[in-house]
Amino acid sequence: MIFVTIGTTLVFDDLIEAVDNLVAGGIITDPVVCQIGNSAYIPKNCEYFRFQPNIDEWTGKASLVICHGGTGSVLSLLTQKRPFIAVANPRGAEDHQAQFLERLSRSISILWTKDLKELPGLIEKARMFEPKALDGERLADDLRKFLDTP
Repeated sequence: MIFVTIGTTLVFDDLIEAVDNLVAGGIITDPVVCQIGNSAYIPKNCEYFRFQPNIDEWTGKASLVICHGGTGSVLSLLTQKRPFIAVANPRGAEDHQAQFLERLSRSISILWTKDLKELPGLIEKARMFEPKALDGERLADDLRKFLDTP
């Protein structure tokens, strides 16, 4: 099962619709469950829910998580050593998700994009991608450096 989460802060209809279209087109053949938050787009080819108090059960069951590029989601998946693809939501202030994912990708190998057209290739790549767990102390040092850099 593939789990898609857009978080609770920003709407990301484009990601939900892109995944739904990949299911409709047969590019994704796994069952898909989407956490859609306040999205206006309702998936036609995926199961979905808006919010749950905790999504750890969903991420734990998923063979792949496709998520927005929010810091909390990405760092949680890294510490859990869960396979994921992060997609930067351009609606964030000053495209901060893309900036965060770009900087993070310099420290650890992650699958991410800001272009939804890259999703099919990344999904294929994710099948053979070994996620690495983050070292908490190194992560704290990296985050300090990131926050101190203008």
